[in-house]
Amino acid sequence: MPTRKDARPSLFLLELIIAILFFALGSAVCAQAFARAHTAGRQARELAFASAAAASAADAVHYGGTALEQFKAFFPQAYAQDGALAVSYDAALAPCAPEQGVYTLCVRTRQADGAVFADVSVSGQGGEALYALNVHWPAGQGGTP
Repeated sequence: MPTRKDARPSLFLLELIIAILFFALGSAVCAQAFARAHTAGRQARELAFASAAAASAADAVHYGGTALEQFKAFFPQAYAQDGALAVSYDAALAPCAPEQGVYTLCVRTRQADGAVFADVSVSGQGGEALYALNVHWPAGQGGTP
């Protein structure tokens, strides 16, 4: 009587290959989701920092004055840059020297029509704007002449 070859081992191997394929596809989807979550978290952290820094700078200019020395009372690391007040921050969001900066807070002020206008912006390493805030108040109010 001829012996018949058993098909069970080859079927088991095929099932195992299919299961490994499904696990590989699932892990690829999960890895992509984790990468997107990391990017979204970083962007949210940058936006939260930028909005808080811009609001603080606007308050410092409004209540402290538009001169560099007055601004330095609130931001000791501030410096003048192209007619504006600026502060540089490193990757850990700590104030630093301009050449080490990853983020830059920039405040430009002007007076017109009896009002003081302040344009506050925070930009990233590539110069892309993360957050911008435009405020104005009557001249003579707060720390301005």
